[in-house]
Amino acid sequence: MNTKPIFSVVMPTRDRAEHLPNSIASVLDQTFRDFELVIGDSFSQDSTPDVVKAFDDKRIKYFRSEKPLAMCDSHEHALSHASGEYILFLSDDDAFTPVTLERIRQVIDENSPEVMVFRGSQYYRDGDFQHERQIPANTLATSKFGGNVHRLTREEAIGNLFRMYGLNGIKQNDDFIPYYQSNSVVHHSVYARIKAVRNEIFAVTPIDMYLAAAVIFATDHYYCLDEPMFVLQNWSSNTTASAHKKQDSLREHYEKLLDGEVLQYTPLKFALPLNCIIDAILRAKADFDLADEVKVSWYRYYVFSFDNLMYLRSAGVNVDREVREFIDVLAQEPEALQRRVMSNIKKLSFKLKQAMRKFPLVFRMARRLLINRRSDKFKFVGGAVNGFEDVRGAGRYLYVRSLDGKVRRGTQPHP
Repeated sequence: MNTKPIFSVVMPTRDRAEHLPNSIASVLDQTFRDFELVIGDSFSQDSTPDVVKAFDDKRIKYFRSEKPLAMCDSHEHALSHASGEYILFLSDDDAFTPVTLERIRQVIDENSPEVMVFRGSQYYRDGDFQHERQIPANTLATSKFGGNVHRLTREEAIGNLFRMYGLNGIKQNDDFIPYYQSNSVVHHSVYARIKAVRNEIFAVTPIDMYLAAAVIFATDHYYCLDEPMFVLQNWSSNTTASAHKKQDSLREHYEKLLDGEVLQYTPLKFALPLNCIIDAILRAKADFDLADEVKVSWYRYYVFSFDNLMYLRSAGVNVDREVREFIDVLAQEPEALQRRVMSNIKKLSFKLKQAMRKFPLVFRMARRLLINRRSDKFKFVGGAVNGFEDVRGAGRYLYVRSLDGKVRRGTQPHP
């Protein structure tokens, strides 16, 4: 008799006893019951072991390392204990909705995807400035969704991933959803294929962005579910906090993750998030030997990188060092590329975009006047008046108010 579960939910953790109960409880809340929750504890020194033990659920598989592990090793340690047919990761401070696994199982039964990503919503435990506004604490940000499943070919998914990070100029497909680890379900055989190319699949900074490319490279089709299945928690000390809040600690965080390693695949070497993400994607491209199949527009890379530096400067990050490096490195490129990049940077529309980012409230008001728009892309829901006060409660609210009644609809790929 096969006792392996359909799903393994993998949750690496370290010293997150404050957040862990809500994340664990959101998994145990699932209406679909055939799963295991694999918790890989990187030698936590807080009350994490007691938190896990208090749940007393046989579906929880708890593995504690004998010493503190680096983030990449912690993820490898947790994944190594997963036995399910399909694998999902959930961060130890995020939450599933109660129907996440039920909905995913329905899509699997109807489409048999090897890789599927889905949308998420964001819960702001602490206040933050994002989406062109100041967001109060205890707020859930949601967006409209259609509930459809979209199947992209490998080539379409690669093109859209590269477009998203400024590596080509194709028209973005709005059905494409990028992989962010906690928003994905992956068949165990895909991880085996990736490990055949690179055994330590998390040993790249940032750890999830190498996989964002690798899961596409390792399969023929990439499925996207236009429905929020998890809630990402934003709080003041984690990596989801905005550049406005983290400012120069952004650089410190990524320099610490790199631990002296120099980026190999990007012309620019500075340790800021976007540049590290692009390097991770290009590293996966090299590992899968796709130099001829997947082309990179270095013109767009430089323009996109400079645009990002100006955004970070408008958010209060001191990027003077990075701008100097940008100028020095660009000066080593062929003259035709230099002229094209500098021409774009000097365009009025480009400068206007920087002004819009520096004065987002003025920009938002002007945008509404110009296009007569009365609603924003995101809907912001306050927890105090809607009965939730944490990320698990936000996930349950999302199910009751947005997902209830949609779980059993047909999910054949949408044309």
